[in-house]
Amino acid sequence: MPINVLGVNHKSAPIDIREKLAFDKNSIPKALSDLKKIDGVNEVVLISTCNRTEIYTENNSDNSKILHWLNSNQNQTKDCGPYTYSYYNDEAIKHLFSVTSGVDSMVVGENEILGQVKDAFRIANQNQCIKSSLKRLFEFSFSVAKQVRTNTDIGSNPVSFMFTSITLIKKIFDDISLKRALVVGSGHMIQLAIKYLQSNNVRDITLANRNTEKGKKIAKDNECNYSKLQYLPNLISMNDIIITCTSSTIPIIGKGMMESSITNNNSKPMVIIDLGVPRDVEPEITTLDNVYLYSIDDLGKVIENNFKIRKQALVEAEKIIDYKINEFRVWLDQNHSDNLIKSYRGYIDDITDGVVIKSKKMLEAGEDIDMVISFLSESLKNKLTHETTAKLKEILPLIDKPTALKVQNIFKKKE
Repeated sequence: MPINVLGVNHKSAPIDIREKLAFDKNSIPKALSDLKKIDGVNEVVLISTCNRTEIYTENNSDNSKILHWLNSNQNQTKDCGPYTYSYYNDEAIKHLFSVTSGVDSMVVGENEILGQVKDAFRIANQNQCIKSSLKRLFEFSFSVAKQVRTNTDIGSNPVSFMFTSITLIKKIFDDISLKRALVVGSGHMIQLAIKYLQSNNVRDITLANRNTEKGKKIAKDNECNYSKLQYLPNLISMNDIIITCTSSTIPIIGKGMMESSITNNNSKPMVIIDLGVPRDVEPEITTLDNVYLYSIDDLGKVIENNFKIRKQALVEAEKIIDYKINEFRVWLDQNHSDNLIKSYRGYIDDITDGVVIKSKKMLEAGEDIDMVISFLSESLKNKLTHETTAKLKEILPLIDKPTALKVQNIFKKKE
């Protein structure tokens, strides 16, 4: 059965498209259930991060039905087809290996994507959306990622989003340590932002989020101030640096809010780093004076321009991935062969069981044993050869000579 992937990522689609095709963790189980109902789809895994949304399937068709579902599932983009990519079989396998290994990331070599793929795999498994093929493929991809990171320098000192964010902030402010910072959210990226700010001697940091209990705990653990999200308009005017990364499906900071927050402080520069997908900050804010807004795609461009990864590490990573594709293909072919043999044995069992039952009934009815044996022999011969002969006539003209000879040798008389 073919393994397919349909997706969008930071290379194929800008953030204003990616944010419309993103799925939060709460919506993924329903999406998996819907995808599993599509005709021909046997297994499915859905990955959705800030830089990619990808649907992996074991699917006996192409990705057209998956694309139709994706278009129908959201009403903000008429046709997301031009922004998507489709890979099949070996290309799909290679793509997943490249994703988990960090080769396909915006920040090449970053580690976070591996955990995100593992989360997607776990959710699909919990919702009974994967069986042998995708289960084995994803487990295999995790070992490939480990081997790439262990045997190459691809993950050594990657230029991260946070490092780039701090670099951009320092271009606006001469002394970042004198500035006040607001971080909005409570996930991994926000906690990382706090550490980066503190490592650059920023001491006046306030964390704001929706979940008060969680927010207070994170603020306490990181020696920060805490504020409820409802006070966001007032917090904006009090801070010089804002870093936001939430799971909100709509912007939490709009142009109107910014205008009212900075009315009396127009001369004060402000830097906003928006790491949310969908975006937390309306892009129209860039028209305001002294407000410097950077989205995750803006950071990606800076990283791409400044990041000098060792070419040899990528070459080595590609070699490992190509080798592992062949290794996985051997397993896949073997698995398909085992399934074929299992099906063939079941087919033979059905035929023989039926003939044996009828033969027993003939004996119980007093039929001559030689007649019963003759019936058993002829019935098995006819039933076993008729279907096989018909299928061989269909298949042999479609295969090359060496393969045809191998098939003929299966039935060669033994000396």
